[in-house]
Amino acid sequence: MTIWKLSPIERSCLRWISLGWSVSEIALLEGKSEAEIRSHLNRALVCLGATSLQEALAKVDCPS
Repeated sequence: MTIWKLSPIERSCLRWISLGWSVSEIALLEGKSEAEIRSHLNRALVCLGATSLQEALAKVDCPS
C-alpha cells in the first residue's frame, strides 16, 4: 500500500479537479488565487511522480 504525503490543500484541489471544477472555481471556493491553486496542483504532481493531472488522479484513486 502506497501512502502519498499530500497536504490537505493538495488533496482538496485534486478532489475538486476530479469533480470537474476549474482552477478559477477552486480558487474562489478555497479563497486563494489561481496561481496558488496551480502551485498546489503542481506540488501534488511532483509528490506523486505524475506528469499529468489524470495520472495524479489515478494514483490517488480519484475518478476523472
